[in-house]
Amino acid sequence: MSMKAVDAALASNSSNVNVPVTELDLPDPVQITNGGTGPFKGSLLFVTDGRGTRPPSVVLVNPLPPNNVTVLLDSFFGRQFNSIDDVKVHPSGNIFFTDTTYGSVGHVRPPPSMPPQVYRLDPNTRTVRVVATDFIEPNGIAFTEDGTIAYISDTGFLSATDDQTKPATIFAFDVDKKTQVFKNRRVLAYTDAGIPDGIHIDTKGNVYAACGDGVQVWNDEGALLGKFFFGSNLANMVFAGDGKLVILASNKLFLAKIAAKGLLPVFP
Repeated sequence: MSMKAVDAALASNSSNVNVPVTELDLPDPVQITNGGTGPFKGSLLFVTDGRGTRPPSVVLVNPLPPNNVTVLLDSFFGRQFNSIDDVKVHPSGNIFFTDTTYGSVGHVRPPPSMPPQVYRLDPNTRTVRVVATDFIEPNGIAFTEDGTIAYISDTGFLSATDDQTKPATIFAFDVDKKTQVFKNRRVLAYTDAGIPDGIHIDTKGNVYAACGDGVQVWNDEGALLGKFFFGSNLANMVFAGDGKLVILASNKLFLAKIAAKGLLPVFP
């Protein structure tokens, strides 16, 4: 798969500049990259939707030429995942990811063979286990700085063309200290526009989600603090240093300068 280079427009203080985006020509096992983070052991960590019979996977990609790929996981004890959506590294160094059915909905994957669930992968032993279930579409994932609370967005509303009651909801969980299974599920927030896609946390514990009208921000009690309003669907965002939030729209990148700091990614 090739991640095509595009012209990225960064909006900062109402001024636009053009910046280059590096194109990575990735080998065939990497099909439809979706979530990503890094650096992880000196590489980029991606999860993929898969395509046709080629399975969804968790992969490490060398950011330097020749961009070689290491597949960490591409099945659950021999059963293919549905279409892996997002990934985060826990402070313990373990990898957590969400598995949706959007590949099947988009007709690029076969019908689901397992429930939409959240998984933990130990990158050292390659062991994998389910840590949370009972979702329609578990999508975005994030952890607090100490790793004791996990946030998962359920975006079942996205594929519910005739049912307005499906979730567009961010759930909070306690992360078990021993097993890292997610416990004590509760609602953090229900979005008022679109779905909460990618989610991230700042150093004060506030939760950011890419929604149908922009980036919405809640505190850790679920109170809506405000919005970066775009009036259109967004997919994700990422903190890029202190006071900088890069926001991903459908075909543009925006840079917002804010009085907040994002959590640094885990560097195993």
